Amino acid sequence: MPELPDAVVYERRIATGALDREIDGATVVDSIVLGDGLTPTRFADRLGGQALTETHRHGKHVFARYGDDTGWLALHFGMTGSVRVVADDEMPEYAYVQLHFADGGHLAFRCPRKFARVRLIDTPAAFVEAKSLGPDMRRADVEAFLEALDGRRGTIKGRLLDQSVVAGLGNIYADEALYQEGIHPATTVPELTTGDLRDLYDAVQRVLDAAIQADADPTALAPDRFMLPHRYGDERCPDTGVPLQTEQVSGRTAYYSPLRQSPPE
Repeated sequence: MPELPDAVVYERRIATGALDREIDGATVVDSIVLGDGLTPTRFADRLGGQALTETHRHGKHVFARYGDDTGWLALHFGMTGSVRVVADDEMPEYAYVQLHFADGGHLAFRCPRKFARVRLIDTPAAFVEAKSLGPDMRRADVEAFLEALDGRRGTIKGRLLDQSVVAGLGNIYADEALYQEGIHPATTVPELTTGDLRDLYDAVQRVLDAAIQADADPTALAPDRFMLPHRYGDERCPDTGVPLQTEQVSGRTAYYSPLRQSPPE
């Protein structure tokens, strides 16, 4: 499932390949991916003749302004969504929403399982407020992170995944950050000290930095430092060599190293 590093990559694709290009038209192959009652006709009418002029990202959402203060395109990638700029003869399969540029080529929004959503909104700030999203995990400082977790109960894994607490983390990068700090995913928030949470914040930032540098490919992370390449490979802890284990935590499958991440008592 796309997480914050994926959204950073997708925002960059739009920023480098789709801005300031006149939109000649739009195609909606399947309207199920249009959110909030948006119709294919209205979508095409609003964007036709416009150009995307700037981008923004919050958590797992990517936004692109169209026209002169007209509105924003909002993209959420669900479980399998992605976006890229393609040439005329390179339209990928499952590109259910397409913007066509007057100078050739397209912006293709691909979502094989159709859980992704495309919306037209007024502003990203209003959207974030309406969706009750927490602070963006990439831009939040440690004090904002601590404030977001203050008074929270439940598992630390569950709180990291709760987009109303902090926005952007998903299953795999939450697991990696907890692995880095030797925290079992089922540990509850009250069991962690302020120092633990500060260290976890630092670990999250290191993991996000590394993932973004790897173009959001978890298998491309350094295998001697990160668990994720092993999660998709030999399933052994790179630190201890023991097999990784899984456990259902807050409704999600958590990977962890049993020797490095002791379970809570």
